[in-house]
Amino acid sequence: MDTTVTLPEIVPASYVDAHETVQELDPRTRSAVMSVIADHGDPVPPVVCAPGRASDELDGELWTLDGHRIGDAGGVGPEAGYYRLAQPDGRRRLVVSAPERFAQPERGWGWAVQLYAARSRDSWGIGDFGDLALVARSAARAGAGSVLISPVHAAAPVPAQQASPYSPASRQWLQLLHIAIDDVPGASEVDLSDLAVRGKALNTERRIYRDSVWELKLAALERVWAATKGHLPVEHDVFVAEGGEDLRRFALWSALAERFGTAHWRAWPERFRTPAGAEAFAVENADRVAFFAWAQWVADVQLAAACQAGATIVADVAVGFDSSSADAWMHQEMVSFDYEVGCPPDRHNLDGQKWGLPSINPAALIASDFAPFVGMMRAALRHARALRIDHVMQLWRLYWVPLGGHPAGGVYVHYPTEALLAILRLEASRVGAWVVGEDMGTVAAGVRETMEESGMLGYRAALRLPVDQFPEAVMGASSTHDQATVAGTLTGSDNEDLRRIGKAANFEQLEGVRRELAATARVDLDQPIGRPEIEKAVVAQYTRLSECRARVVLASLDDAGGVAERPNMPGTVTQWPNWCLSLPLPVEDLLAEPLAVRVAEVLDARRR
Repeated sequence: MDTTVTLPEIVPASYVDAHETVQELDPRTRSAVMSVIADHGDPVPPVVCAPGRASDELDGELWTLDGHRIGDAGGVGPEAGYYRLAQPDGRRRLVVSAPERFAQPERGWGWAVQLYAARSRDSWGIGDFGDLALVARSAARAGAGSVLISPVHAAAPVPAQQASPYSPASRQWLQLLHIAIDDVPGASEVDLSDLAVRGKALNTERRIYRDSVWELKLAALERVWAATKGHLPVEHDVFVAEGGEDLRRFALWSALAERFGTAHWRAWPERFRTPAGAEAFAVENADRVAFFAWAQWVADVQLAAACQAGATIVADVAVGFDSSSADAWMHQEMVSFDYEVGCPPDRHNLDGQKWGLPSINPAALIASDFAPFVGMMRAALRHARALRIDHVMQLWRLYWVPLGGHPAGGVYVHYPTEALLAILRLEASRVGAWVVGEDMGTVAAGVRETMEESGMLGYRAALRLPVDQFPEAVMGASSTHDQATVAGTLTGSDNEDLRRIGKAANFEQLEGVRRELAATARVDLDQPIGRPEIEKAVVAQYTRLSECRARVVLASLDDAGGVAERPNMPGTVTQWPNWCLSLPLPVEDLLAEPLAVRVAEVLDARRR
């Protein structure tokens, strides 16, 4: 939000939809949103520059963020980092000095993995960080350069576990359900055999029961904590110290959510609804707060090991956080709880979508010096060396829908794009990470051009766009977690599922995609379709992808396993087992299956 940007520009009166049609916005909703943003005043925007490059805005004295004077800014970008500029007019502005481009991956391929679904024989009912290490090693042996995983953001430690990895309790901390109990430091000091038997028994059902998994893993973690908390290693102490106030507050929120049995913090007793008000609880429950901080250290150690095990792990960053979350509790002054993020109707989601994620006020974000965004990016890149930004348009604009309203009645709110992209480039440059932006759906003019200029890869899915139309600077896939699998498309079962649950769709278009896939695989749709035909279609689809221009191509483990069901059915709550279906085989067995081996061979040919 530049100083010359006005509220009408931040919340424009119209937008161009996915059909290239201008849509006028509801003036009452627009006016209300502008009032919400105006309530946070007009914060001074940051100066964005590049090291060694001239900048007219760098007029004044440059200081470090911790208060050390560097000297006259001199109109030239300093070395990469964050600074404070004291201008001649008395204003103080954040300075973000960042490289102009992202690092680039080599041409190659990888696996796309819904981590919760990728259970091994040693799992306790859900895929874990140990299983991720297994997949990363297997991928590297097969020639893959990357493994894209579903978000591993934290969930609330309550009996009713959140299933969606895209509705986290925090984007800065980790999902404790992904802890591999056998690998917990100190686990060998206690008897966990009874819990292990019950945990592994959960693998016999394809459905993932997170509540049961949490009950068992929490009990196991508590036993290990009780046995080891008196002699924790120095690495734990360093982690807690580095986590600082952010970690302490997240652990405090976790202890409160556990005490009250719900993440809905606005329903807690009033004195606990703010971090400041909960300080007495933190003192009285210091051991429990320390337990949750320790559990984050355990998860961090295991994710680090997985990220070093083989292929590059591509972390997925969700577009937001749940309204009943630690992030919302800690940053509630930035959140507009009367609105939720979504997207307007488009050709693939005819009703539009509401995602149940509260909206962040762009003016408040600037006033905070982007602290939550910086913290989130640093957390995502702590161990991973590549990122996928879900709904990358979040860096440009977000679609705010009034609570209870229809998605068609929302408004677009624009964000300080230049600063957000600079922060992302800076944080990625510190570890040499490459970045992918998921840019499907309704994309504003200029977004893809800016991505290309900065070296951020786009994202394309073959079930939405013909493979021969993929540009080079993208990550290509057959589909996303919200779309049909190859098996679901070929058999027509996905269309049947859509009709059964009453979801609106362009069935004529979907049938055309099905017939095109069948023709490519030389499958006769007038004949019965079984496993052999599905395998032919999977191989044909990934043969096409292998030959496309995309820099990186992904194969989903769902396709390698011949899975017909989508991981997630957008716009549904109870009508579909969203995020709750495991792969049909233990992941180590699935990766050794002839179909998975064949897909890997087909894709590995693109490296030669």
